[in-house]
Amino acid sequence: MCSVLLASGVLGFAQLDVASIKPAAPDARGMRCTGGPGTTDPGLLTCENYSLSYLVMMAYNLRGFQLSAPNWMDTARFDVVAKIPNGADRRQFDSMQQKLLAERFGLRVHFEKKNMTVYELTVAKGGPKLKESQEPEKPAGAWRPPAGGPPVRTMVHVSRKGDSMAQLADFLSNQLGQPVTDATGLSARYDYDLSFMMDPGGRAAGPSTSEPEFGASLIDALRDQLGLRLEKKKGQADVLIVDHAEKVPIEN
Repeated sequence: MCSVLLASGVLGFAQLDVASIKPAAPDARGMRCTGGPGTTDPGLLTCENYSLSYLVMMAYNLRGFQLSAPNWMDTARFDVVAKIPNGADRRQFDSMQQKLLAERFGLRVHFEKKNMTVYELTVAKGGPKLKESQEPEKPAGAWRPPAGGPPVRTMVHVSRKGDSMAQLADFLSNQLGQPVTDATGLSARYDYDLSFMMDPGGRAAGPSTSEPEFGASLIDALRDQLGLRLEKKKGQADVLIVDHAEKVPIEN
């Protein structure tokens, strides 16, 4: 399959006014990225100590399992500051980021279908333990890579209001690092609280084999607290393949 500059089709959109793309300080710790349409600072994107892999995932709205890239892209980290044109929406903003990566890093990519393990979200025996929400419907936000996983095994508490099952499946996919599809048949929006263990590195813990005082895995917590079940299956997902990227971006 030929490699393409996927951002080349967005030339009609305005471009990001880039103030700076430079290597992050060698002693930088953690990652932080703020700004963009739908945030409190829609006119300015600021990313600190972000790997090139995460910049690509953010531009294409991907999760880790949807990106196949050279290992060095996980360790090459950059600070990015870019002005965003007034009135840009999320789709235009994503396209601007893609174009920026193509221009500055020579990024060439293509999509392929890949076989992988997937999870199907269903209702557990005994039925769901969910409260229908009275919250107004909220637009789905674009996914942004996490700010770095916790250094030790930690308990995570999540409180959500007005989520559809598709949004819950999306959240679970982020936590598990695998595709999750909604097969519950539940069509309302729900309020829920969920507590589960997070392993070092930011991944949700698998099925619990530890003593109860160490906390439930995400799969166990989902069943016991929300009355929902995750079933592992074989499936496919769209994966973005990086064909080429320069290690050093074109100068500002």
